[in-house]
Amino acid sequence: MGSRLQPQGYTGPAMKLGTRVTVVTTVLVAPVLAASGYGALKLRRADLEADLDRQAREVAETLRSGLEPVSDDSEAATRLLTERAWMSRERDDAFKLEVLRVGDRWQTTDQSWLILAQAAEIEDGPVGNLLEAPGREPAFAMAVPLQDAAGLALPQHHPARRPKAMLGMRRDARYVKDAVTATAGRIFSLFLGALVFVAIGVELAMRTVVALPLRRLLDGIDGVGKGDLSRVLLADRDDEIGTIAGRFNAMTGSLREAREDGERGVQARLSLETRLRQSEKLATIGQMAAEIAHEVGTPLNVIGGRARALGKSPRASDPAEVTRNAGIITGEVDRIAKIIRQVLDFSRQRGPTITSVHLGSVVAEALEFLREIVDRQQIKTDIRVLPSPPEVPGDPDQIQQVCLNLLMNAIHAMPSGGTLRITAERVTRRKEGLDLASPAPYAMLEIADTGPGIPPENRGKIFEPFFTTKDEGQGTGLGLAVSHGIVKDHDGWIEVDSPAEGGAVFRVFLPCAASVAMAEGWRAAAPEETSPGLPRAVGDGRDKG
Repeated sequence: MGSRLQPQGYTGPAMKLGTRVTVVTTVLVAPVLAASGYGALKLRRADLEADLDRQAREVAETLRSGLEPVSDDSEAATRLLTERAWMSRERDDAFKLEVLRVGDRWQTTDQSWLILAQAAEIEDGPVGNLLEAPGREPAFAMAVPLQDAAGLALPQHHPARRPKAMLGMRRDARYVKDAVTATAGRIFSLFLGALVFVAIGVELAMRTVVALPLRRLLDGIDGVGKGDLSRVLLADRDDEIGTIAGRFNAMTGSLREAREDGERGVQARLSLETRLRQSEKLATIGQMAAEIAHEVGTPLNVIGGRARALGKSPRASDPAEVTRNAGIITGEVDRIAKIIRQVLDFSRQRGPTITSVHLGSVVAEALEFLREIVDRQQIKTDIRVLPSPPEVPGDPDQIQQVCLNLLMNAIHAMPSGGTLRITAERVTRRKEGLDLASPAPYAMLEIADTGPGIPPENRGKIFEPFFTTKDEGQGTGLGLAVSHGIVKDHDGWIEVDSPAEGGAVFRVFLPCAASVAMAEGWRAAAPEETSPGLPRAVGDGRDKG
């Protein structure tokens, strides 16, 4: 699976959930298994000691039945018991015999034997114990009391009943330790095997029950992160994972509906923006209707005059005169046709055509379109266009609309005449708002007028839709808003300046392109960068709509 975002302080690969659960389970099971093994060892040792005690008691009872009653003669009793002890050593019996006491005479000073002998005398029967002391081999010892005839005649535990002699039995108990050690080795092997079995079992169970469903869920989340909202997880489990899968399916369904609603909203906003741009075109045409009528009226008057002259002149039959008047009439008709064609081309609604736009040609066409108004208002033009003005990728019609909107704005700002300065050049700038970006080449179109300028209180509003300071009927309040949106769609921006000496300066920055191929690349990226709604920006304060 792909890389995941790690929390702050992450220093290494994260442990998987299945591995975590396996480790935790193994850590929890290990003490239980260890305690069970320790208990098994204790039981094994107890069983061996109990078996050894049972064997010792059987031998002790055999000895008592063969040696009692002990002779009242201490010398004879000592001799008999000593002889019996030597016989056990010579035969290499499992239990070796020792004479501890005969009568009142003790024949041992071993403290362990003395303790056992006292216990046997109190119990009035054999008492044994496993003796383990530092520096000595473990051994099982049992003190066996022997009664004389008088003692046997008394009931057991009678106060006057006292052993005539005390015999000791000893057996090497190292085999108990060896047996316990061997058992510990087997238990340790079983312990390791059980831990491995538990770890493998838990790991496989976690993979099947948890990891695989979670992996499918993560794949679904990755798909959603990449925009694929068609992922559906089968929520056929009634546990927490099934609940998560169900919530995931509900989430993707909601996201699909939200995306569809968003796409419909974007399409509606784009359609509205397109209609508003077309409305702004038609509004501009409406404002220019009077000027266009006046401009068309001039050649119509010329045509009418020449036609009347041809009809009244006595030289109407003169071919040269007819040819001259016909040429004049044809030229004026061509002029009318050009004006009408410009109006139709500008007002016609067309889809975007992304190509390499020659900025100088667009400026020249827009200025020619407004030539009659410029001349009537006695506005001087100062055109500063490079011999090879820069080209930009975009839609020629939309860029021409921006140019016309800004020119109309400047013309309306100078009703009593002034100077209109138009500059087109290549500059190297850093894009507005991207302080860390590298400077890049841009085409700059600057349109400046010598009008009253922009009031400071309006500078934050001029790019807002329907904001205008013009008289009623002279503007829709959409000119600058539409122009700002078009420039933004072309990955550019507009700057506005109001110099101290008066007037207003609008600078349009558009990214340069060396070929139409760059324009095609811009076209592929433009939908992602286009603002679906009406554009808003902070500028300077006079509506150019």
